[in-house]
Amino acid sequence: MKNTQTIMRSPNFLGFDSVSDFFNSLFKPSNWDLNFIGAAIATITTFISGYIWDSPTAIWTLWVLMGADWFTGIWKSMLKKQFVSYKIFRMPLYFIATSFALAISWWLSKSSILFTPLPSIVYGGFAAVYFVSMLENLGEIGLLPKSIVDMLKARFGLKAIVEKWDKKEEENK
Repeated sequence: MKNTQTIMRSPNFLGFDSVSDFFNSLFKPSNWDLNFIGAAIATITTFISGYIWDSPTAIWTLWVLMGADWFTGIWKSMLKKQFVSYKIFRMPLYFIATSFALAISWWLSKSSILFTPLPSIVYGGFAAVYFVSMLENLGEIGLLPKSIVDMLKARFGLKAIVEKWDKKEEENK
């Protein structure tokens, strides 16, 4: 009967040359950076679906919008020569605050039927704000025609939505 060390050192250990060959094949230590990125994305996605929102795709979309708004805002400020470096740190705080607000609204909706529409309202509000801001930045950079940006702001911007809401309330009085 062979002992464990002999089995683990013998060739063809479960189809591998050795236990270390198995672990090297499994974890690919030559690609630790790629493995870390994949693990981090999987961990964040699991965190999102467990604590922030039912759909990780929705949150990833919002975060991409936020990142695009951040990037275009920096680009715009650099073109206008109004770049202030300390303002770069605002967006990471916005990521945290936005995620926290979404998580609270999502958990409130899970605990009471009164709060069922809250997550959609919060998500829609954040998505609209960052989307319109990104479009404004793209318009000021010159990548979108100013007329299109003005039209989109007038129809879909948060200010336009609030004005439409107020107008409906005044009509109903």
